[in-house]
Amino acid sequence: MEFNKTVSNPMLVGCIELMKAEDTPEHRNMFVTELTKGSFQAPAIIDPEPVADEEGNLTVKPGCRVQFPMLAAPDGKKFFMGFTDQKEYRKWAEKNKEMPFFSLKFDDYANMLLGRDAQGNENAALGVVINPMGANVIIPKEMIAGIIGARVAQMKQMAARRAGTPVPPMPEK
Repeated sequence: MEFNKTVSNPMLVGCIELMKAEDTPEHRNMFVTELTKGSFQAPAIIDPEPVADEEGNLTVKPGCRVQFPMLAAPDGKKFFMGFTDQKEYRKWAEKNKEMPFFSLKFDDYANMLLGRDAQGNENAALGVVINPMGANVIIPKEMIAGIIGARVAQMKQMAARRAGTPVPPMPEK
C-alpha cells in the first residue's frame, strides 16, 4: 500500500475489454491473472488529513487513521473501489469529493474484505468494483476468497513436491 502513487494497468484494461467483448474461460483466466498482478488507486479518508511539505507533496503522519470509502449500489450493497489508472480515478473524483488515494494491490483488498476488525466483525463490503464510472467490473468477495483459496492449494502442492510427499490433486474448478 503506497500513498498518492498513481498506477497504470494497460494489460488489465485490455483483459476487461476482451472479457466484455467475448466472455470465455481463457479471457476470464487472463483477467484474473492481471487482476492479481495489478495495483489500483483507491480514494481514502485520512485522519488527521495529510499535510503538504515544502515541495507541496502530501505526507501522511505515522499512526493516522485511514478509511477506504465504499460505493453503495442502489440496492444498498457496498463495494470498495479500485481504479486502473489516473484517468478512471478522475472520472469518479469529478463527480465526488477529491480525495487523497493509496495504491492498493489485490491482496490489500482481500485482507480488507476477508479479515475482521478488532471486535471480530466482518467487513460490510461485498466485493470490489473496478472502474465504477467506466467498465464497472464487480469482483465479489466470494471470487476473491476463491482466488486466495486456489493460491493456498497451489502453495501446499508445491511444498509437498519439495518435501517429496505425495501431492494431493488440485480441486476441480
